[in-house]
Amino acid sequence: MLRFLVRRLTLIPVILAAANFLGFYFAFSIAPVISTSNPYSQGTLDLPPVLPEYMNYISNVAQGNFGTTFNGEDVTEAISRVSITSLGLIGISLTLSIVLGVILGRLAVRRNRVGVSTWLTFTSTVGLALPSFYVATLLITLFLFIFLYLTTGNTTMIPFQGFGWDAHLILPVLALTFQPTVKIAQVTGGLLSEELEKQYVTASLSFGHSFKSLKNKFAFRGILAPVLLTIASSLRLMIAELIIIERLFNWPGLGRLIASALNIRAQSQDVLSPPLIAALLTVLVGLFLFIDLFATTLSRVIDPRLRVETETASVSK
Repeated sequence: MLRFLVRRLTLIPVILAAANFLGFYFAFSIAPVISTSNPYSQGTLDLPPVLPEYMNYISNVAQGNFGTTFNGEDVTEAISRVSITSLGLIGISLTLSIVLGVILGRLAVRRNRVGVSTWLTFTSTVGLALPSFYVATLLITLFLFIFLYLTTGNTTMIPFQGFGWDAHLILPVLALTFQPTVKIAQVTGGLLSEELEKQYVTASLSFGHSFKSLKNKFAFRGILAPVLLTIASSLRLMIAELIIIERLFNWPGLGRLIASALNIRAQSQDVLSPPLIAALLTVLVGLFLFIDLFATTLSRVIDPRLRVETETASVSK
């Protein structure tokens, strides 16, 4: 376990440094190209060397100056401000996905039945094939139809865009929750069904233990580690989908800031700000690395079998 943590913690700074440089280099290289594509622009394609510019940027970062955004706001203040709204949206969506996914996965497993219920297989097949932006479009269409044709004139319409910790959460939360829920339910149901076919479950049933207690307590404990890794994978997917969902619902979060920073149609060199793009990419990569480190470490703490497999693989090498 200690060797695993040391190896991961050693790689994280290297990966973050590489992500920071790539983000800076991308914005530094592409911004003049976008600027000169504007027929009213006076810009040229003569780019200065990137390394001196990047070293100057790193020197400013070492002094606590992370640069400014395309509208003049400090990068750290902008990211901190929008991260709060994104974390709230992600937290609510992930909590619903975990609760609903685990419940549905458990309900799909029945005694004297091989595999999971047909309804979960069908739901998982459909759900995993629908990306979040498509679900969001369907939700907007559905709620518009309900409001226009199935409600009276006094009914309050669910807001489709904007920010608020109220009804504004309904559509973006549903869009983010749908696919992770069916993914967690599929993994939970499938692994739980396989776990209940093992010999210790058969032996426990013969000694008079109830199937319900075995399923909800002992068998579920045996699959907790892979379910946790699935939850971590779903969380990474949610963060990646924020760019589309927040842009679609005009939610002022990290995803919308990234979409605005990469808005090539703005035809402005200020939009693709190298300090902002470098900071955003570093934050995203850092989030993915932290989620992966936390999930894999916790899964090894929960399931000793994973630690044994890792140690065996290290010894064999």
